Amino acid sequence: MKLTRESLTKKTDAQLRDLFARALRHQAATPCRTAFNDASYAIRMIGNELARRNIAPR
Repeated sequence: MKLTRESLTKKTDAQLRDLFARALRHQAATPCRTAFNDASYAIRMIGNELARRNIAPR
């Protein structure tokens, strides 16, 4: 899945929280540095959108 700022703005709050949780799980289970960095970037993007909406990730 390709995440962009625009695609994240179209997601519901519940979808964003789910994506955030899935990205955290992926980051924890990742076997290589590149996948870890990709997950970290996704977490940061999703976290920024949640913060913009004033929603705390769970």
